[in-house]
Amino acid sequence: MGRVTMKFTYPEGATPIEDISGLKLKWVQTQEDLNQAEAENIYQATRKYLLKPVSTVEKWFHVPFLKEVHQEMFSLVWDWAGSFRTHRTIPGIEPYQIPEALHNLCEDVRFWSNLDDNTLYIEQAAIIHHRLVFIHPFSNGNGRFSRVIADRFLKSKGCKIPIWPVDISEGSERRKQYIQSLRSADKGDLIPLQKYMIECGASIKE
Repeated sequence: MGRVTMKFTYPEGATPIEDISGLKLKWVQTQEDLNQAEAENIYQATRKYLLKPVSTVEKWFHVPFLKEVHQEMFSLVWDWAGSFRTHRTIPGIEPYQIPEALHNLCEDVRFWSNLDDNTLYIEQAAIIHHRLVFIHPFSNGNGRFSRVIADRFLKSKGCKIPIWPVDISEGSERRKQYIQSLRSADKGDLIPLQKYMIECGASIKE
């Protein structure tokens, strides 16, 4: 039997995978195979970065670490994991702008750590999540990566992290609500994204 041609399906707001030459796993032949492989890789990464105590943001919120997290999340599946994209995407800034945009975000996050106002933690996590999605530093997996980084920020502040819906990567109503909250953030309104995170369980108290 010949190899099944892979046909990827994309829910609203997802970045299409235009090139599968970087796929490492020969057994992946369908969308379901890909979903399974990525989910297993991400599960291992989230255990590493979210189950253990998290140090203060000054110690880890920097560009090399952000690249490391993405690599850990996808390196068993894609050979471009952890490498900045070199092509245009929607959403996403120009590729040459990515390093500076991430550096600026890291500087902002480290500045916030001096404010030490727990009433702002969920708002700050929403900003982190949205800005990472808006920058779109990697070829794919940016939404999942951004959620892990925002969760890690909350955990470093002693907050309860959200339990993201299992169908958030599919064409569900919960995903539509999530995508709409990101689009509202694009226009400067972060309230819907903060509310979404709170509805998923985010809280300033663990």
